[in-house]
Amino acid sequence: MKKLLVVMAAIFFPAFAVAGMDNEATVENLLQRLKSKSYESAWSSVNKLADFPREKERIVPALIEALGYEWEACTGDIRQDIAYSLAELKAKEGVFPLLALLKRGADTSHTCAECGCCFHAISIGDAFEERNLDPFCENGVLKAIDQLAGFSHSKAIADLISEGKHRTELLITLGKVGLPRYAHFLSRYRNDNNAEVRRGVAIALGLIDNDEVSVPVLTGYLSRPGEEFLVRWDASDSLIKIGNRRDTPGLRMRMMDLLEKPDDTASGLAGRVLARLGDERGLVKLRELARRGDREAILYLGEAGDMGARELLVGKLKEENLAVRAFAMFSLGRIGDASIIPLMKEAYDDSVKLTKTLAMKRKQGKSEQDLVARYGYPHGDLEILQATLYEAIDSIVKRSSPLPPSTGNPIDRK
Repeated sequence: MKKLLVVMAAIFFPAFAVAGMDNEATVENLLQRLKSKSYESAWSSVNKLADFPREKERIVPALIEALGYEWEACTGDIRQDIAYSLAELKAKEGVFPLLALLKRGADTSHTCAECGCCFHAISIGDAFEERNLDPFCENGVLKAIDQLAGFSHSKAIADLISEGKHRTELLITLGKVGLPRYAHFLSRYRNDNNAEVRRGVAIALGLIDNDEVSVPVLTGYLSRPGEEFLVRWDASDSLIKIGNRRDTPGLRMRMMDLLEKPDDTASGLAGRVLARLGDERGLVKLRELARRGDREAILYLGEAGDMGARELLVGKLKEENLAVRAFAMFSLGRIGDASIIPLMKEAYDDSVKLTKTLAMKRKQGKSEQDLVARYGYPHGDLEILQATLYEAIDSIVKRSSPLPPSTGNPIDRK
């Protein structure tokens, strides 16, 4: 038996040692290629180094040093992939060097590869998802900073924001990692001329834990008639986040006040906030607006899963306005069951007939503007309606037989 153990040790232990030596040799080779002036060689090595987390102590310093290299081409793309690798290796020590890269205005842009952010909305569900701002999609350096940063990086991030560098993205990251006092700093930019920056403020104030500052600013966005819709939308999202963290009576009172506003956008978004917080008063307001044909209210009823709005939404499938029909289909996909599917198919078939009427009216000289005002879409836009129908049916089927959730990487290369 003893002789057998000696033989086994002779077989297996060298195998482990050889594997370790192979890894070391591979990493050493990749690190040498990283220093190459050839962008193909350097880029290829960057994409492989994160596969060796056990060699992190050797790899991370080399990646950080490489942030300062310049290649004959594609330097911004390589830096983005370096940032992705640092994030995959959970190398928090890379945050300050990445911030320094932004501070000196070094190239971090895509020049050789597509960013992968292009998205063509073909259904109401797609358009709904498009509202969610992903400012990190086009820049891996900013995305890695957002993934790795902690409260100790707050001042360096705030300094870059003050300098006007990447404000939208860094405001969101600061909202995520900053101490509550930074809410005052974030709110300084609430009236920035750039709507994207204001969106950053709206999102950031929903992340930071300072309701006394956040709620009034976010409510101000909701109630500001001239404000961009997506800024107001993000503000409503943040108010929902705050309300879900803790029951804030002041927040609900402010939303109740907005329900009475003559501005349907403000009252609808306030109703959305209350509905998502489980407050029946929000649903009552949304149903009222939906009965009048307000598309957003129809959308929010489905988002909130309001079973009490089922018959109201079924009725909207017969609306002359095809956009209203599409929004109703989307929401019924969220709350309906299999019995709804024939009604939605019938509404679509009727819409096909209606588009023929549209074509005749167009030949008779009716203006496109008048037709869109009455029927919702130019040329009927059956593609949107059909895609929304399929999406709604798919949603109902999936709810009837749910699939296990999929898993993904915490940070994906674009």
